[in-house]
Amino acid sequence: MSERALAYSEEPISHRFLVIYEAAGLSGDFQTYLIRSLLSEGRLRYEVVEKTSEGLKPRLIEREGPTDLIVTTTSVRLHPENETRLLSLSVADTQQQTREVLAALACESAEEPDIEPWHALQKWLELGAEHRVTVPFAETLAGMIRPVAVRLKRDFGALLNLIKAHTVLHQATRERDEEGRIVAVFEDYASVCELVADLVSEGVEATVQPIVRETVEAVSRLLREDDEESITANALRQDLKLEKGPVSRRIKLAIEAGYLKNLEDRKGKPARLILGDPMPKDLQVLPAVGELMRECFTVSSASEGIEHPPPPKADPGVDF
Repeated sequence: MSERALAYSEEPISHRFLVIYEAAGLSGDFQTYLIRSLLSEGRLRYEVVEKTSEGLKPRLIEREGPTDLIVTTTSVRLHPENETRLLSLSVADTQQQTREVLAALACESAEEPDIEPWHALQKWLELGAEHRVTVPFAETLAGMIRPVAVRLKRDFGALLNLIKAHTVLHQATRERDEEGRIVAVFEDYASVCELVADLVSEGVEATVQPIVRETVEAVSRLLREDDEESITANALRQDLKLEKGPVSRRIKLAIEAGYLKNLEDRKGKPARLILGDPMPKDLQVLPAVGELMRECFTVSSASEGIEHPPPPKADPGVDF
């Protein structure tokens, strides 16, 4: 889309996903600014000056969200300001992953999914479901998260929204408070934590991406085994049994993080890789659900009048 298409488009963006298949479609500075505003504020406000019969007049364009964004890229990073508003998921680049994708593409027996139940669920969420949620363990959770990066101020808000979304989906098996709000339980946090704990840690660089750790460890091993001063990208590619593209991206990630260095500074010449800073031990930013439960019960036993959700129990599930 063009630089200002998001502001002038008449396509509704409220409660919808904006899907951009390549990050190159977000290359313009003003375009990325509009995306940031939409993700952060949940709406767009863009004032322009237009020529009218009465001369130049200001016009305020307002577009209501909230809107989510899904974007793919082979780049190492997106715009740094946009990156802090997203959770980035790295796709596996192994031969096994490629083999499984090929097998799935070759499968001719797959049945078309029945999407009617999903449409019914969406209509129920829009028209009949309760959307108000209270998370009684939110303050305790906030106190247990290690404040290792400024971007956690945004990530924690996203985490709470995910917990609330999971609670809304399971509201038929959740209790209500005196105001009629759905009460989130530990299962809601456990499900969300399983999905995003590693992504949050990687986003604040409290942990090393598995593909980066594997690459740096391979360079370290090759340096020892070959007794060389440096390792070429081709040697690394043969050791990892990967194509040139994925290995190049891994190297860029490791160099950007400081775990590898390239001694070759001439363009067009093969890389000469050596080890950089030592990789830290992985640090989980989000507490495990068991730790959160123990902390909540400790606080509850030491405080009067504070109620916390019951311990996890089997969720029977709900049919819509």
